[in-house]
Amino acid sequence: YAHFRCVVQHEVRLLSKMYGASTNAFVNALAEAISRYIGTTRMAGVIQEYRDVSTNKVIGFAHEVSKGRTTRGQWFYCDDYAAKHYVWFHSVLDLVRRAIEDDRIDVVDLGPSGSDAFTDLKAQYGFEAVVDWPAVADYSGDFLYEEDQNEDDIGDDMIRMIEKLVERQAARDKRRKSD
Repeated sequence: YAHFRCVVQHEVRLLSKMYGASTNAFVNALAEAISRYIGTTRMAGVIQEYRDVSTNKVIGFAHEVSKGRTTRGQWFYCDDYAAKHYVWFHSVLDLVRRAIEDDRIDVVDLGPSGSDAFTDLKAQYGFEAVVDWPAVADYSGDFLYEEDQNEDDIGDDMIRMIEKLVERQAARDKRRKSD
């Protein structure tokens, strides 16, 4: 729920700033938030979560995907509080640092800006706005994972869960027969 709330707040804030606070802006933001939340939670990659230290509440998160020779980040901030606490700057700094350390990565794709002001902010810190991004960001090739990211195979977890369910059912059947 915390990540969905974060995406909704992010989209409502963004669209309200672009089109003004209105019911129409809210409904459009909610529709966009549902789409973006479903997309980001169904994609490959890693979620970097940011929480308020005093409340432990999620204030933002980054979704990062590495594929081919490119790492891409997208960000969601719950409110202006998160923006004022430099979540985006920390996240980009960390993403770029890890990309530099990874010999497999040549490009960090910060994704579309959503506004000219954000494009200007990125440019202020040395990131170029690229219209023909496939010419720069090489996404061909496999998804890249951290060394221990997939250490436990999901298939193994599923098999263990199914085995426990079968054992539980067998115990239940045995109890019923003895009654």
